[in-house]
Amino acid sequence: MIEILGFSFALLGILLAIKQNKWNWVSNMISSVFYFFAFYEVQLIADAYLQLVFFVMGMVGFYNWNNPQYASLEAVSTMTKSEMFQYSLSFFGLAALVIGYTSLYTASDYPWWDGTLTAASVIATIMAIRKKIENWYLWMVIDLAYIPLYLIKGYHLSGLLYAIYIVLAFIAYKEWKKHLHKNIAL
Repeated sequence: MIEILGFSFALLGILLAIKQNKWNWVSNMISSVFYFFAFYEVQLIADAYLQLVFFVMGMVGFYNWNNPQYASLEAVSTMTKSEMFQYSLSFFGLAALVIGYTSLYTASDYPWWDGTLTAASVIATIMAIRKKIENWYLWMVIDLAYIPLYLIKGYHLSGLLYAIYIVLAFIAYKEWKKHLHKNIAL
């Protein structure tokens, strides 16, 4: 039942995100509460704690998307080379921390897999908060990598959700691309 509730609110969240609706953050925060308990129960420790991070980031996202800088549909932008470097460096640092912590101090079944995807998810969420269109590329890769992990853990509904996420992330990318400023350089 917990997985079903997490699934439902997560699906609603991405559907709202496609249309750049700020309420996606609230729906995803609710989903995070349910998924925290679901993932903790099956020893996906990094993924469980990621839900707490998602909850906080949901508050930040909701706040940012109420800010005139990000509230406009036209706020979608591409990353600069400097931003790409910063996000990449942040990913590797965060992945090392999460993998190290979950390997040494928790009973996580898959600390490398779980930790890497957790770090990538945090980075992708920050990119979404800032309306960087590349977040959708990253989400497609993350979602694809999560599917077998969830299936191994017996979370078939979550595996299905992440398969749906891949399609929706592609749709979101196409939708956001319509609002991308023409004068932004890569």
